[in-house]
Amino acid sequence: MDLYIDRDELARGLARVQGIIERRTTQPMLAHVLLHATDEGLRMTATDTEVAFIGDLAANVEKPGQLAVDAANLFQIVRALPEPTVQLTISGGKRLEVHSGRAHFRLPGHAAEDFPPLPAFDATGAAKITEGELRRMVEQTSFSVATDDVRYGLNGAHLEQVDVEGVPYLRMVATDGHRLSAASALFTGELELTPRMLVPRKALTVLRKLLDGEEDEVELGFGEGAIRLHRPHQTFWFRLLDGEFPDYRAVVPTENKHHAMIQRSVISSALRRVGILVQDRARAVRFAFSEDELEIEVQNVDRGEIRETIPIELKGDPIQVGFNAKYLGEVLGAQSGERVILELAHPLAPCLVRDPDDESAFFVVMPMRLD
Repeated sequence: MDLYIDRDELARGLARVQGIIERRTTQPMLAHVLLHATDEGLRMTATDTEVAFIGDLAANVEKPGQLAVDAANLFQIVRALPEPTVQLTISGGKRLEVHSGRAHFRLPGHAAEDFPPLPAFDATGAAKITEGELRRMVEQTSFSVATDDVRYGLNGAHLEQVDVEGVPYLRMVATDGHRLSAASALFTGELELTPRMLVPRKALTVLRKLLDGEEDEVELGFGEGAIRLHRPHQTFWFRLLDGEFPDYRAVVPTENKHHAMIQRSVISSALRRVGILVQDRARAVRFAFSEDELEIEVQNVDRGEIRETIPIELKGDPIQVGFNAKYLGEVLGAQSGERVILELAHPLAPCLVRDPDDESAFFVVMPMRLD
């Protein structure tokens, strides 16, 4: 292998694989990236066997070849190189030589045959969706995925197709039992989804970093137990979790008698101040809704007290509810509209949170008992 490549182009490509490689693993090759130089350019591949990424970079290739090298080490080196052009060559003993200006590195490598092979993928359905919409869906749901892997069926985001007045949407739903997030977006194509479509947390994290466009389309291919995302010069593959998401519709409240309209920025700021005194997730914060104001109150013997009132528009009778302030704050942070509606049936019922001007997403926060 002998090629010349732009330093920043190489750095961007290596940055995309940093969230995939396994730094602490019993399989050292999972910490490596496979560099494959062809007449078309440089292809880099990274995998942890559950997630894989293939990226094609523009390069002037004088001699084809391939080698696997430590991905984190190479990334740090490339970012520190002094000149905008980098030369990559393979020398004897399977070593990668990196030249840039007067800087010269020689890194140990491994034969391409030692790199884990990527699994075969047979798509049974495909959908096209804009990058911006897919990223929005991930950002509005990923924070609700359970972090405890033993919570069967909750440790991933569920994908399904829903029809709204005959129009098909792709919906992503996540919950950890304390809050639930659901976001939908239009798509084109044919989907063949099963009840067991759980996207793992790591794949969601990589997706957030990978999707940087707005109106450009990406293609989602659905295979047996896996999904493949394709965008120009990049392919992202991830294995689905083996678990069935619970019936989330059972906890989405529909008979709500109390509707509070609030400026999102105002209540979000208040919750950040409340969070200064509330460090214990098991501690409920009192929310007292009246006709034209919401009083938020915390009494903490060890840390102090806070009471703050904010203006609201309430439809229905006054009501007092206990919430986990952190969970409610994260739900509000996942939205972008100026206003938010909190809907309640009674003090111990789940709270539906939504943007009155955006029907593409909704959220549910479970209440807490007030002492």
